[in-house]
Amino acid sequence: MGTDNAAAKKILLVDDDRDLVASMEAFLKARGYEVATAYNGKEAYARILESRPDLIVLDVMMDYDEEGMVFASALKTDGPTHDIPIVMLSGFNVQEDVREKVLASLMGQDWPAETFMQKPVRLAELAQRIEVLLEQTETHRRPWPVEEA
Repeated sequence: MGTDNAAAKKILLVDDDRDLVASMEAFLKARGYEVATAYNGKEAYARILESRPDLIVLDVMMDYDEEGMVFASALKTDGPTHDIPIVMLSGFNVQEDVREKVLASLMGQDWPAETFMQKPVRLAELAQRIEVLLEQTETHRRPWPVEEA
């Protein structure tokens, strides 16, 4: 991907693993993206209010096991944020009990993310998924903030 397409795109990285956030941030900035970071759902929501991202990369488990899923579900039901694409990250493959708990929390709900990646994250694959999602949503973007009629 050329940096001219990515220059104006804002990515919000949300994960309690500060080292992972730092490596993703450096990689995505080098590709021309504007990057904001947060380490839990509360910080992430504050970043969204400051400057609406074009895409969110979100960890499933942060301060508590289902925090990422709860946050993603809330974003998808909230009018102004429902169309922000979300890439979910998780180390599910190593914690089956946690995986079952998180999946149980979603029973009866739509999956709140456009794509899912297991940790450890391969940065080139992450960048490719981000590029595809941004291209898919380019024509469906709502203005921010949304003006109520």
